[in-house]
Amino acid sequence: MRATVVIPCFRPDDNLEKMLGDLNAQSSKEFEVIVVDDGNAEPIEPRIQAGLNRPHRVIRFEENRGIVAGLNVGVAAVRTPYIIRMDADDRMSSRRIERQLAFMEANPEVDIAGSSMAVFGSGLRVWTKPAEHDTIVAGLLWSPSLHHPTVVARREVLQDNPYPEGFHLAEDYALWLTLAAKGVRMANSPGVEVYYRMEGQNTSQENTQRRSVRYLALWRQALATLLPEGLEHLEPGLDAGCHHVLAGVPLPEGWDRPSLSHLVSHVDALRTQLLLHGEKTGEAWVNRAIQDLADRLDQASSRTKWHKLGSVWALSRLTLGDWLLLLGRSR
Repeated sequence: MRATVVIPCFRPDDNLEKMLGDLNAQSSKEFEVIVVDDGNAEPIEPRIQAGLNRPHRVIRFEENRGIVAGLNVGVAAVRTPYIIRMDADDRMSSRRIERQLAFMEANPEVDIAGSSMAVFGSGLRVWTKPAEHDTIVAGLLWSPSLHHPTVVARREVLQDNPYPEGFHLAEDYALWLTLAAKGVRMANSPGVEVYYRMEGQNTSQENTQRRSVRYLALWRQALATLLPEGLEHLEPGLDAGCHHVLAGVPLPEGWDRPSLSHLVSHVDALRTQLLLHGEKTGEAWVNRAIQDLADRLDQASSRTKWHKLGSVWALSRLTLGDWLLLLGRSR
């Protein structure tokens, strides 16, 4: 076996069987599966046994311990060279594992890689991330630069760097920051490999507000990790909502949109800290981050909804097989 698919599972609905069907349909047979039963009232092992024809193990918690514990226990149990992430209610292309293993073999300098993913359930769109390592690290100043459900990693990378506690719904972002600070090489392949289910609470206004508030703490973590000596100079812009606007994230309820002069001041302060960090460390991602600042300021000042336009254009990445599965016609 070359890879292990790790799936934490809490309160799965009937989409679990659809995901198991996608595993059974994989063109590659060089993988096994670890499912972590995170304290479900009814053990899920009978459903796994009935629905999955691949070699597998089920690790059961007698009480719910949360996704971080589930991920870390599942990752620690892996014995194959590669670890592949999957969620219990998502779908994936039939060649996902084959293509992602081929990508890692063709790029031995890459330690962890994601891909594009189609988002379905509340409309249909495709989310992409930058391909190159330096652009990925620069992007971590604003958001996660890998789609967590799409990730494939060399086993030792995740086993040596467990998911951190204390980052609710953002354990992946916190981990990517840790890996970037350690020089772990990252990449994203362009193809759509995972179909991410987004519906119900995921799309609610309440959840959008929680995300807006949560991101403020995450950006402080990102800046403290990537620019460890400059956070105090960036606090005024963070507190004024400048980072929200430049990142394309809605402002928390009750916050006024910062003025253009505030945005310019925050960009100038961030550019200064990037230059200082680059002079000290010589890290190549800094130059990419500085280039990105100008683009973000232009977009923010014109109020162009660039992130939404980009996801519409990215629909061209879907193949006929993707469309058939997403429309429910393939199986």
